[in-house]
This record gives sequence, C-alpha cells and structure tokens, in this order.
Amino acid sequence: MRNIFLFALFLQLCNILSAQETELYEPWNYRQAVENGTRSRDGNSGPNYWQNHADYVINVKLDTAQKQLIGNETISYFNESPDTLDRLVLRLYQNLYKKGAGRDETTPPGNIHDGVSFDTFIIGDIQIEFNDSIFIENGTNMSMLLPKPLLPGKSVDVKIEWKCKIATEPVFRREGYYKDNAWFLGQFYPQIAVYDDMERTYQMNGWDWVLSHKGLNEFYNDFNNYKVSIEVPEGFYIWATGTQTNAEEVFTPEFLKKYKQALLSNETTHLLSEKDNPAENLIGNIWKFKADFVPDFAFGTAPNFVWDVVNVSLDEKDVYVEAAYPYNEEIYHTTIDIARQTIEFTSETDPGVVFPYSHASVFNGMWYGGMEYPMITNVAATNDTTFFNLMIFHEIVHNYHPFSMGFNEKRYQYMDEGLTEFFTSQFLMQKHSWDNHYFATPEGLIELPVIFRYMAQDEDAPLFDSYGKVNVFNVVYLCYIKAELAYYLFQEMVGYERFLLAYKEFIKRWQGKHPTPWDMFYTFNDALGENYNWFWNAWFFDYGYPDLGINLEGDQLIIERLGVGSLPVPVKLNIEYTDGTTEEIYKPMDIWKNGEKEITLQLEKSSGIKSVWLDTHTVPDIDERNNRIDLN
Repeated sequence: MRNIFLFALFLQLCNILSAQETELYEPWNYRQAVENGTRSRDGNSGPNYWQNHADYVINVKLDTAQKQLIGNETISYFNESPDTLDRLVLRLYQNLYKKGAGRDETTPPGNIHDGVSFDTFIIGDIQIEFNDSIFIENGTNMSMLLPKPLLPGKSVDVKIEWKCKIATEPVFRREGYYKDNAWFLGQFYPQIAVYDDMERTYQMNGWDWVLSHKGLNEFYNDFNNYKVSIEVPEGFYIWATGTQTNAEEVFTPEFLKKYKQALLSNETTHLLSEKDNPAENLIGNIWKFKADFVPDFAFGTAPNFVWDVVNVSLDEKDVYVEAAYPYNEEIYHTTIDIARQTIEFTSETDPGVVFPYSHASVFNGMWYGGMEYPMITNVAATNDTTFFNLMIFHEIVHNYHPFSMGFNEKRYQYMDEGLTEFFTSQFLMQKHSWDNHYFATPEGLIELPVIFRYMAQDEDAPLFDSYGKVNVFNVVYLCYIKAELAYYLFQEMVGYERFLLAYKEFIKRWQGKHPTPWDMFYTFNDALGENYNWFWNAWFFDYGYPDLGINLEGDQLIIERLGVGSLPVPVKLNIEYTDGTTEEIYKPMDIWKNGEKEITLQLEKSSGIKSVWLDTHTVPDIDERNNRIDLN
C-alpha cells in the first residue's frame, strides 16, 4: 500500500511540475486584469473589458515664417472605466524639444524651444490657472487635477488654446520641417493619455504616466474621433489622416473633378507633376478632415510636390493610395506602385486581412527611415531600392498594428515592429526576389550571421524588458530583429498556414482594442489548440541565448543545447559522405518543448561520414566552434 501511495504521489508531483513548466509568465498587473474580468487566459477580452476614448475638435494654423503651430482644441473625454478619475494626464509630445528635457539622443540647438505654452485652459466650465498643486510634469506627460471627479460613464470637456515651435534642423525626427518647404506634423496637439486596466502602478494608478517620450520609444493611444481644421500658407497642399470634408472649398472646380475621378481610377493618376503650377488649382488654404475611431491624427504639407493617386479595388472595399514627394526624388516615382502592391498583398495574400482603413498616403519628409501614422506615413528617400521598398511596405503595414489593434508600443514595441518586419520580409521574398538570409532593419539590410553575434552580449535582454533598454542599438536589435526572428522561428515550427490562422484570429478578437503580449500568446495557443508557453517564455520572458553543439559517438549523433537559458531553435543538420553524397536532417524546434537538453540521432551510414555540420546561416547560434565535425 505504501508503495502504491508513493507512486501516486510521484505521478501527482510530475503533473504539477509539468503544469508549472507550461505556465506562461505573467506580471502581477496582468493577473489582476484576469481576476477583474477584463482579460482572459483563452486569449479573448474578458466580460468586463473596457476602454476610454475622446472626441477631438482641433483647429491649427501652421506659421511657416515663425516656424510654429498655433492651435485650439476641444476634447470631450469619456470615462468608460469602473473607476472614478480625480485627474487627467495630458501628453505634450512637443516638449521633447523643451529646454532641459531628457532625450535619448542629442539634437541640434536650433531645435530646442520653451515647450508647449497655453493661453487658455478650461476643464468643464472652470478656467484653470497654472500652479504646481494642479499640474505635475513628467517629461512629455502632464498630470492635471480635475475640479471635480469624473465618475464612471460620464464625460468631461477640456478646452485649450496653445502654441509651440517646430523643430527644423536636420536630425532623426518623426515630425517637423524637412526640406523643399515640406512639413510633417505628428504628435503636434495636446492629447489625453491612455487610462487602461494594465497600468497599475503606485503613481497615477491606471494612467500611462511612467514612460514619457524621449525620442526613440513610440506611442500608445486610445481610439478617438477627430475633426481637424488646418490653415496653411496659400499654395500649400495637405495629406492627412482621415477624409477631407471641404474639398470644394479648397480646389478649383476643374481640379476637384480631376481629384474625384482619380480616387476612383484603378490606373495611376498624376494629379500634380513638375510640369504643373500647383497654386493654380487652389482657391482656399483651410483644409478640413474627419477621422473616426483612429488612435492618432497627423498631416504633411508642401507647396510644390508631385501627387500620385491610384484606387485599389479589393473584394470587400476600395482603398485609395497616394504618394506626395519633391520633383527631384526620382526613387519616389516608384512609391505609388509599391504602396498599391502593399495594399493588395496584405489584403489578399499575407496576412490576407482586408486593409483596415479607407486610404494610405506616403509623404516624403524624414531625413532617414520612416514613421507610421493612421492612413499616412512619413518616409525618407534612399538610394537603396530594396530598402526603400521595405520602408514603404513596413510603414503602411503598421495600419494593422499598432493602429487597427491598439498596441502599447511604449512597453511592447516588439509586438508591432516584430510582426510588421515579419510580413515585410514575406512581401519582399514573394514579390521582389528577397534573400531571406538577410534581416530588414531600420538601418539597412544585415546578414543573419552578423545579427546572431549580437545575441548574449551585455545589451541583450528578454523582449519583455526591451522598453527598459532603449538606445539606438537596442531599438533596432530587440524590437525589430530579435522579435522578427522569434516570430519567424515560431511560424517555421507550426507551419505558415497555421501561423496565419492564429494571426487572423488575433486580429478578429482584438481589432479596435488594446491587446498585450499575453493576449496574443494565449490567442495563438487557443487558435492552434496547443500550449506553446514553453516557446513564449523562452523567447520573450527569459534570459538566454541560442547555442547548439554536436558530438559523434559511433553511429549516434548527439545534439546539445548549451549555455545559460539555451533558447530553443530548430536543428538543421548537414552530412557529407566520403562517396560524395549528402544528407540533410531537419528537426523542428518543438523537440525541446519538454525541456530536453540534448537529443540523439541514429545515423544509417556512420562509417562513410566525411563531415557533419549544423546550419548556422539561417539558425541563430552564438558559438560556431562546436557546430562542425570533420572525420576524413
């Protein structure tokens, strides 16, 4: 009896250990969200899920002579949470260039200014005076106490008059003045921060307050409604988020007709070219736009740009695509075709989800790289055609994430950048003869073996912690390269079609909401019907690096996972025999799912082996010295 009892206890302990090994790491705030019913471990939002939102009515004037923006806005903020709010947190992103502000990178002195200034600040019907007891600043975040608490299910109006200088000197910037009289304005308006179920800290509980913007990290926004009026100098055109609502007040009747026809044509229309006099087409300089249920608003403006337009007819909807760029940027003449291919590819092939918005605009502003906004991107020109195509596709695909699904890029940038890079590589491989032995990064194209050498260095970290290690190197390595590699290895293991199935289910569940990594991982587990927590834990939450080694003992080949953490990777083995024949052996990554540290392969022709080696060109491995055995 005693032996039977001990055996049963042994089995019970094995089951407990097995359950522990497959439990996904969760921080306390996610566990609290599950307990509160806002999220669930099957990957769906919980029965008590909520999110706040706002209506913005913005009037802004671009003063190119003074290089400043002058604006006023009314924000109607709706508290859909179960909490009573005693304050609001406002984002003042232009304070990145305020004197004394903390920044990730140095910036030329000419970009520094006094920050956003307010002429009027009214909450409800109460005029607010600025003093330290009401307003607290944390970098680009500003907390303000409400005159009276905002109850659940209620709203409050905030009316602001403000102005700020615009950065103009060359440096990596997502917005500001560039060249050829081109201006791109993103993060230009005071904006209420996200209040959600995940930001549970001792400071400003619930508010996205702790992480202010310092230049390299990105953004996190609610889904809001916008009505925006923009005054620009005469002769300037505007490309923006949303739909223009007053085209008849801006364009001449002749140009308006041409414009409307272009939006419906499946052939590219050159609305403006270097042969035109753009000012002849304009009768007004105040442009109005409307955008509903989008996480941000941005616009680009210039007086002498080429303007290309084409309509993309999909099975479920039409999407119009446009490109705006200077006459002398020759590579930009290909933009309209690459952008059209992007909408078709993402909607019909990979991931095969219809583009979420009515249009996609590409504006040539940035000095290098690119930046995404809902329905409009700001992309630099480059002499590298492949890299240019990469950037166009990459920035447009961001309309899926973080925009259609409202990712918190400040904390989980590896979610949207990694997924976006993954689909970018698929596009380039299938449409542009891309060599997948390279990784696409914001800095250019890098061979995989070069990237693998960065793993396990001092700057490496679990992807979960990447927001705390922000610098130029880590934003590229962790959030783009390592994240894409993780998604690539996962899809290689489960199969591409199954990967797309899970991804589409993720979009279906979380479109228009704020998913976290745990929501994505649990959705993939649920959609694929298997617990992949061993993989998510290893690649996203644990310290470790990939390192395989091989030993040959007679007719048995032993493959070991070496080093601390030992990230799981697939085994791609090559064998060359003395008779000149070769053999390839592939073992998917899930051979390690139960925690094995080594596997043994029985070889059929061990006596005739000349050499054995592991593929470290497409599989990450930090130490190649133990990856090859030569016998003859």
